[in-house]
Amino acid sequence: MPEFTAVPQLRSTTHHPAGRLAEIAAWLAAAQDSEKAQPLTRARAIIFSGAHGIAERTVDGVGIGPLSSEDEERWRDDISTAAHRAEAGVEFIECADAASIDVAPAMSAEELERHVELGHKAADREVDSGADYLLTSDFGIGGETVAAAVMGRITRTEPVAILGTRTSGGVTDQMWKTRVTIVRDAMFRARNLEGWEVVQTIGSPSLAALVGFIAQAALRRTPVLIAGPLAATAAVLAERSAPGVKGWLRAGSTSPEPAQALAFKELGLSPLLDLNLSACYPLGALAALPLVQLAAELS
Repeated sequence: MPEFTAVPQLRSTTHHPAGRLAEIAAWLAAAQDSEKAQPLTRARAIIFSGAHGIAERTVDGVGIGPLSSEDEERWRDDISTAAHRAEAGVEFIECADAASIDVAPAMSAEELERHVELGHKAADREVDSGADYLLTSDFGIGGETVAAAVMGRITRTEPVAILGTRTSGGVTDQMWKTRVTIVRDAMFRARNLEGWEVVQTIGSPSLAALVGFIAQAALRRTPVLIAGPLAATAAVLAERSAPGVKGWLRAGSTSPEPAQALAFKELGLSPLLDLNLSACYPLGALAALPLVQLAAELS
């Protein structure tokens, strides 16, 4: 299973007394090893894309939500537009599809290793190319349900609690029940597993790649803005594997998903924006990027 090197420690500035902009600037300056924060010159959004088998699962003929492949096509355009507005480069990295985690392992041990390494190499490539700020998230329907299953298992939180009771945004009561059933069954399958075995069994290749990317970016002393429940879960896994990762992270936006809130609480992160995104999570990081840039320019 993957092994990580402990990352350089970065002093936490979460409770800076001068306000949020000053806190962001102080954190960025520490990451840059500078007296004051320097304006960002090459921000890059790296988004790990992959299908989740549970997106096709149904219980009594009802799936996990109302989203479709047409929504994903629209999201790609939205993300490209947001990246252009934020003056950030963007790259989608394709990952293998995950199996339905309620009935089968998400991936093989070999796929797990390969996708963690995929994340490592992506971070190295970006840093070596001059990126001074990274944003990362996932892209694919069902990622938040995978995040709920993994966070539920590693924190021993019950399925109903890790999913909450949200039925807004087109999610019906029956769709919510389908999600609960899938998460419950996935968590039961992983009940006797620990560490990376949990990720292999009820995670996804894109989750593994996110863990590798976040951990390696921190090792390379490059700050990262994370967005969405799956990236938040990956950050928790990266911190547990390589203590110190969380010091290099900031969170983009809020989400109605309890798994994300639980992950951010464990990491000690407070989202920069309160957009309450329930889909297309990369937009949260891209929307928050100008705030980080402003903090640097005003420091």
